[in-house]
Amino acid sequence: MLCIFDFDGTLADSKSAYYKTVLRYAEQNNFKVPSQLDMDMAFGNPNPPIFEGWGDPAEFMQHLDKVFLLVDDVLCEDPSCMPLFPEVFNLLKYLRNDDVVLSIVTSRNLIPLLTVMDAHKITPFFKTIRSAQDMIDHGYRGKPHPDKLHSVLKELNVPSKKAVMVGDTFMDIKMAKNAGVFAVGVSWGYHDEQTLRDFGADEVVHEPSQIRDVIQRRLAHI
Repeated sequence: MLCIFDFDGTLADSKSAYYKTVLRYAEQNNFKVPSQLDMDMAFGNPNPPIFEGWGDPAEFMQHLDKVFLLVDDVLCEDPSCMPLFPEVFNLLKYLRNDDVVLSIVTSRNLIPLLTVMDAHKITPFFKTIRSAQDMIDHGYRGKPHPDKLHSVLKELNVPSKKAVMVGDTFMDIKMAKNAGVFAVGVSWGYHDEQTLRDFGADEVVHEPSQIRDVIQRRLAHI
């Protein structure tokens, strides 16, 4: 069995770094502070809600891209500001002991991603990683397009029915469904349970240990 994880909001908590960066950017540019809901729905979203009071709507994506690059800088300087969610390290250890192959598919840039993973000593758990760098190097489209997920399945020679995608946003869920992969939403990230279910999550879990339970049930039915 292959388990593919999103990173931000699923394995590690980037909310504090992200929110603080948005607020700092808004203050520096005399922009209105966006609501938490808008910040959450904009995270990793290719069609994000435009923050009210952020100038010309046509230039909004440029501002948001700058915010995400600033978050990358924060993570590289202090990876501890993006902690793992409780019990995630144990989950990864248990899954590896269960002979589940682990992968990451994320929109995070590769250097800050590896900086955080190395700081938390989880890099060795993962067989493959797909990041924003693969969009540059290989021309893969971002979530919810399944390009990066398809590439993982092909590299590891795993059929879609033997894979599970775990993520916290509707983009993760849509990507999984577009690839024919079982989609598991987590309720502790950026998007709430109802949003995840509305976009087709096959299951939604409320604590990391339940992910192992889902995988065991899937194995029993394959």
